[in-house]
Amino acid sequence: MTDSNRKTPTRKAGEAPKPALNFLLMGAGSMFTATIVAGFLVGYVLDMIFETTPIFMMVCGVMGFIGGIQKVQKLSSKLDPLPEKEHKDDQKS
Repeated sequence: MTDSNRKTPTRKAGEAPKPALNFLLMGAGSMFTATIVAGFLVGYVLDMIFETTPIFMMVCGVMGFIGGIQKVQKLSSKLDPLPEKEHKDDQKS
């Protein structure tokens, strides 16, 4: 089953997130940093192999930054405090 077919359980307004999700959020900063560092390291190795100066390091660093943002966004979407239906009601008023 793909991620788009799964329904994420919604919480009622004011209901606290599950403790396991809180622990995942604590690691969001380190995951973000790790993807950026990994991108720079891969770029550095590619620069050494192909004897280019900063090209691959910069490109892979930006790709790591984008990947880190996507991972943190995916994690934070699991902690949405209000179901989508209530978000739509808030936007109308």
